[in-house]
Amino acid sequence: MIEPQAAKPESLDLGEATVNKSLFKALRLLSAFSEDKADWSVSELSRHLGIGKSSVSTMLSALAKAGLVRQSPMTRRYHLGLRCLELGYLASSRLTLRDYAYPHLEALLGGNNRIVYMAVPYQYDVLYLEALYPPRRRINYSSQGKRAPMYCTGIGKAALAFMPDAYQEDYLRRVELKPLTPNTITEPAALRRELERIRDQGFALDRQERDIGIRCVAAPVRSADRRLIASISISGASTEIIEEDFPVLASEVMQAALEISRKLISTGY
Repeated sequence: MIEPQAAKPESLDLGEATVNKSLFKALRLLSAFSEDKADWSVSELSRHLGIGKSSVSTMLSALAKAGLVRQSPMTRRYHLGLRCLELGYLASSRLTLRDYAYPHLEALLGGNNRIVYMAVPYQYDVLYLEALYPPRRRINYSSQGKRAPMYCTGIGKAALAFMPDAYQEDYLRRVELKPLTPNTITEPAALRRELERIRDQGFALDRQERDIGIRCVAAPVRSADRRLIASISISGASTEIIEEDFPVLASEVMQAALEISRKLISTGY
C-alpha cells in the first residue's frame, strides 16, 4: 500500500546518526530538483543546501557518472539525467494500484470531453499516478508524475479530508494556503469546515480554486479499515462542468471510487 509521505524533500530527516552522511547529502541534492526548479548551478545548490561548493561539485560529478544528473554543455547547469527517467518508469510500472484502478478510471472517462485523474498523498501535496484524456482532446503534456496542492484541488481535498486528524493539523501548521484564485480557501478554519463537509458528503469539489476556468469533482479510494489509499477525480473546463452537473458527477466518481476500493480489498491490497 502507498503510504503518505510526511516531509518535504528539503527537510528530509533520515537520521544522520545511522545513515552515511555523504549519501544523505546526495539525496538532499537530488531532492532539490523539482518542477519549479529543474536546473541548478553548483553555486546555487551550494547556497540552497548549505554545503560547500567543492563538496557539491564532487557529488554532482559522481551522480553524473551514474546518469542521475547531466550537465548542459552550453549553460554548465545541472538537471536530472536519463537514469532518473528510467527509475521513474520502473517505479510506475510496479504500482499495482494503477493496474487495479485503470479499468474503472477508463469507464469513468467514458465518451465525454473531461479528464480523469488518480492521485496519492505525497509530501503535503498529491502526486498524480494516472491521467486519462479524451481521445479527441489534443494534449502536449501529461499530469502523470506531477504534484498538486491539496488545499485548492478537488483531488487533493478528497485525500486530505480522509487523512487522520493529526495529519490534517500538521498540514495546516506547515502549509501556507496561498490565494491562487479569488475562490481559493486561504483560512485554516474555513478549510477545516470544508474538509468536514467533504467527509460528510463523501466527495470534494474544486470550484475554480486553483485555476480559473477549471472545475473538478473528486472522491476517496479507501481500504477495508477505511484508510485513504488514493483519490480520483473528473476535471474539466467551467464551460463543460457547470454547478448543476455536480450531483451527477459526484455520484459517478463516488461509484468508481467504491468499485476501485472493492477491487483492492478483494485482492488484499
